[in-house]
Amino acid sequence: MATIVYNRGLDELRDFTTDTFRALLLDNTYTPDKDDDFVSDLTGELVGAGYSRQTLATKTRTVDNAQDRITYDAANPDFGSIVIGETAQYMVVYRFVTNDADSLLVVSFDLGGIPTNGAPFVVQFDPTDGMLYTDQGA
Repeated sequence: MATIVYNRGLDELRDFTTDTFRALLLDNTYTPDKDDDFVSDLTGELVGAGYSRQTLATKTRTVDNAQDRITYDAANPDFGSIVIGETAQYMVVYRFVTNDADSLLVVSFDLGGIPTNGAPFVVQFDPTDGMLYTDQGA
């Protein structure tokens, strides 16, 4: 899963466990751009029946001194049973404030163009690396 962190995104993670973070799905008409700032900058959000944005739950932020990184994780977002015919290309995580114009983008995950089939659509975060980690290198 290819990932981009938006330029202002890492700063938004400072209060990951206390602020409201949400996830949304986009189709392939969106082109990820690190310079995008707000949810209102996005295009191509899924619109089919059953789809809704999801608030991330069970958020954790873990400092791992042994691997020189900070891991951010949450429960796997379940977008519900999205009607057949949509294609989820990206999942974007953002810090929700009050509306799309002031909710800052954090990270975009390339899902590879998964077609929806009416079954529950759950995005699985890596069990070891979580949703995202910052790596300070060796």
